[in-house]
Amino acid sequence: MNNNFTFIKEDGLFNKELTKNLLEKFDYIFSENKYKYVEGNIYQLVINDILKEPLFLSLLNQLKKKFELIIGFNDLSFEKLWLVSSSSNEMNKNKLPYVPHIDKRRYLKAMVYLHDISLDHGPIHFGIIKNTFNLEKKRKKLPNDYKKKKLNIIDKKHIDGDLIPMIGNAGDVIFFDTNTPHHAGM
Repeated sequence: MNNNFTFIKEDGLFNKELTKNLLEKFDYIFSENKYKYVEGNIYQLVINDILKEPLFLSLLNQLKKKFELIIGFNDLSFEKLWLVSSSSNEMNKNKLPYVPHIDKRRYLKAMVYLHDISLDHGPIHFGIIKNTFNLEKKRKKLPNDYKKKKLNIIDKKHIDGDLIPMIGNAGDVIFFDTNTPHHAGM
């Protein structure tokens, strides 16, 4: 994988009609408890599930094409689709996911906004790592209990400047490498 790609926001990648249809499908899946329930606010669809949902299959094909243009690889495969409903719960700004971190399993992800997201909505934030820090080496050394030990947290001294909040509108898409320091907004 190209280690230079971090994140990019594509404004208005999906039109209002498609975004509305995605939101309706999203709401239906949550209301009917359809597909695999991962945890509190996440449903997961694997490729066999996605093949049964023409709307999601079309979405993934569009995302794949865009990712291929962004990173220059054309052999990408999608493993899963997560439907995540976010809401403000008890938040401790000193704990994950509200502190800069990376993920142990490295993925390319696309986050599709189905609603307008302002700073008040707690958007995801991304940062650029300083050239003097080997993030990939750190990620590869993470043990299985890395979350418990908080070993995937990235100290702000290793980040070049401030993390950038990804505010946007319904239909915008954030493409990112999970090896990019990121955190949830408050």
